[in-house]
Amino acid sequence: MTFFLKNIILSYQVHKKLILFIKLKKEVTMKIALVVPCGQKNMNAMGNVARPPLGACYLMAYLKANGYADVRVFHQIDETDEEMIEKIISFNPNVVGFSTMSCVFPNGVLLARSLKIKKPNIVTVFGGEHITGIFVDETKYGSSTLSQTLKNHPEIDFAVPFEGEITLLELVQTLKIGSNFSEVDGIAFIRNGELFATKSRQRISNLDTLPIADRSDLPYEKYHSIDESPFLEYLHTTRGCKFRCKYCATPISNPGKVVACSAERIIKEIQFLYDTFDRTWFFFCDELFTFDPIRVEKFCRGLIRGGLSREIHWRCFARVDDVSRGKINLALMKKAGCNGLFFGIESMNPETLRRLGKGTNPEQVKTAVETATEAGIDVWSSLMIGYPWETERKLHKSLNDYLFFVKKGLIKHTYVAFITPFPGTEFYRQCIKNDWIIRSDFLESDCSYPVLKTPLSKEVLIKIYQNFLSKV
Repeated sequence: MTFFLKNIILSYQVHKKLILFIKLKKEVTMKIALVVPCGQKNMNAMGNVARPPLGACYLMAYLKANGYADVRVFHQIDETDEEMIEKIISFNPNVVGFSTMSCVFPNGVLLARSLKIKKPNIVTVFGGEHITGIFVDETKYGSSTLSQTLKNHPEIDFAVPFEGEITLLELVQTLKIGSNFSEVDGIAFIRNGELFATKSRQRISNLDTLPIADRSDLPYEKYHSIDESPFLEYLHTTRGCKFRCKYCATPISNPGKVVACSAERIIKEIQFLYDTFDRTWFFFCDELFTFDPIRVEKFCRGLIRGGLSREIHWRCFARVDDVSRGKINLALMKKAGCNGLFFGIESMNPETLRRLGKGTNPEQVKTAVETATEAGIDVWSSLMIGYPWETERKLHKSLNDYLFFVKKGLIKHTYVAFITPFPGTEFYRQCIKNDWIIRSDFLESDCSYPVLKTPLSKEVLIKIYQNFLSKV
């Protein structure tokens, strides 16, 4: 059946809550589009490489598991905005959800605006890291970031911070029957010209209850690895973070706490992807995949016991302090198929590491890199430049200390980024307070541009960046 809004009547009950009444001509069949826009340069956290949008895939799986069959993921990679709009319109959705990081948020707004022009009755819902960040900025730090965003962009009907599975499902159910959406926990919208945020939703405490991410709509022919290895299937097995890195957006989703899939559930998903799609290379994109050594050991022994360790290869993030202190059994991980660790090194300057709240130091970096290499596991890592307090002399020393590992063959691949402030983080608040941000429209927030005022000019920073890239 075709879903349409015959008319929308804004009304109030005695308790003065805004209600959206939807008059339907026939029984509703909901069609939901989940859109992942690209940014100005189509970049993401692993550089100029598109990777599967697992957040949208989990949303699709959850909606389908709860009775909504007409759900599609639209991942914009090389499509123009016009091509993307045409694809979405041809699907004829009632609800369009946008999953946005800060760097793709501006383009997401443009897509939503174009959709509203072509089909005004579409309901748009924005979620993802950017929405969560500006929600935290407003509710925790007292800014008006979310309020102004929603007021300035009326093409956004609802904002969903934090986890979206249960909230989006309940919102869709509410829209379908035309009941009071202000009673849906975990959403925000403009009511009577002001921001209205409903009751906070409790976080999902057991990730094993979620269905396996539905990857059926993904354009796998457009995904590739950033090195010579075969395509890596991405997996996400944790939410939240127990650490307090001031620049990182991950902790704001579940401060001080990590919720994780069980080892058995991870193996189940790998087995499914191996059997169904013939996947043999995997990358765990959790910043804290190794946070629980017992879980890692159970996972590794399960792979070995079931024989998957002989068929697959996998990589994961790890903290240098965990590896340097021997908290992780690298020999067992290697036996279970692990062939790569990704360290977020970020800097070789002790002062910078302290100011970032990393809780690590250069000696731990050295020990971790050497220990992983001795275990036969390749090391990948990330490094950032463009810190507001970093002089040219300090920057060159940090880069040269890092190049020591590269020249010795201890680090196989390096992702180099410009430090970028993300809404909701402590570093973002510091940047605003100190007037460090050069531009605030997020168009250059993909970590491939210098966006902060530093002792060095943008031109000098870019030159150093390009020269360093040629060496790693």
